[in-house]
Amino acid sequence: ASENEGFRSTALDVVKSAFTGALNDEDFVRALYASLVGAMVAASKEEELTQSVLDVVTKAVSQALADERFVSELRGAVKDTLADGDLYKAGARGMVSAAFGFGQANEIQKSVRKG
Repeated sequence: ASENEGFRSTALDVVKSAFTGALNDEDFVRALYASLVGAMVAASKEEELTQSVLDVVTKAVSQALADERFVSELRGAVKDTLADGDLYKAGARGMVSAAFGFGQANEIQKSVRKG
């Protein structure tokens, strides 16, 4: 039993490390979001599948949040992401584009940079 527990613990550490590292990869995060959205759309069309997905996600999130090391790594990844000023600039550009239209957003950005 201890051999299985050691293997399980090692495998879990490898998966956690890989997942935490992947969160810092922008291409991976984009692909993950796209996959999640696609899965949610498909799941939302079938009640049994929807319930199954919710059960799995709920259990996975609960277990992950109970692991202090994982939460610490996740917190660090989120903190690093939020510390990136370019993220805020991109968000502001997106909001201006959505509010005023793409062409006007470029003109507003140019005037802000000059002023």
